[in-house]
Amino acid sequence: MISANSLQHAILVLDQRLRPVFDRPERWLQVAVRLVMVLLALALAHAVASLAWSVFLGRATLPVKPLPAATSANASGGAALDYAAIGDWHLFGRADPPRAAAPPPPPPPSPPPPMTPLNLRLVGLFFAEQGASAALALIAEGDGAESAYRIGAALPGGARLERIERDQVVVSRQGHQETLRLPRLDEAGTLTNSRPASAPKLLNRAPAPSPDEAAPDATGPVIDASAIADRLRGEIGARPQALQDVAFASPYLRDGQFIGFRLRPGRDRQLFQQLGLSGGDVLVEVNGTRLNSPSQGLALLQELMSAERLELRILRNGSEIPLTFSLSGAPPVR
Repeated sequence: MISANSLQHAILVLDQRLRPVFDRPERWLQVAVRLVMVLLALALAHAVASLAWSVFLGRATLPVKPLPAATSANASGGAALDYAAIGDWHLFGRADPPRAAAPPPPPPPSPPPPMTPLNLRLVGLFFAEQGASAALALIAEGDGAESAYRIGAALPGGARLERIERDQVVVSRQGHQETLRLPRLDEAGTLTNSRPASAPKLLNRAPAPSPDEAAPDATGPVIDASAIADRLRGEIGARPQALQDVAFASPYLRDGQFIGFRLRPGRDRQLFQQLGLSGGDVLVEVNGTRLNSPSQGLALLQELMSAERLELRILRNGSEIPLTFSLSGAPPVR
């Protein structure tokens, strides 16, 4: 056990040795600097040793203190953020959906072709709904004789026949299309056209049939066609193709000579049968006028609009058959 005298003696010795240091501050400062440098050298040596040790053990990185879990905030009572809901707040405004581009307006309909200035006259038409190859147009130059033309044929005056329609034809000339129309029946029952032109002329009666053609009795049964006639008279002014409800007609030639019109059932086959007609019949005579030119069709139609009786001669199987129709009522008693 250390006695009090020994402890007092040690304190006195220490005081004697340290007093010079405290009495001289510059000396004490040197001691402190040296002490700090020693401590820094020890710390640096420890760090270098740790780094070398980690390299030798294959550890590329120093251990990192893990971050606290994200759920720690929830553990303290806080709610998780809903980022999808934040996007629905539209903080910078709401963008309008893209609008579909409006479809371009349809092009305006092209105006109808003008009337042709050529000195041509449309005498007759044979319009075929089944195909353009069977259509035929009868066209005359001025007051001359008419000729039959099909689609694609060259016309007088340097024109070309492009289309055959129900009541007109379309021709092309110098790269432009023009129309040529049929004469129409006005309220007075006369033929009119868009420009002055002579109406088709009625040809005189042709000579009687040749001796080798059979000539049966001119009389025949009278068929009541008044209902059909009234229907056609009421429609033909506004619808010139109304005759095609009864029959379709096409030119019939024999040895290059026009004989008449070959008939076949129209759109209403029952009307064709009610008139006593058969498919393939050839109409050769109307009310005593022999058909030897297609241009007679329009002129005869004008006369029949007000007729009360219609007498036809039909060529059937090489023989001519008379057919008589009453257009104004019940047939007379014979």
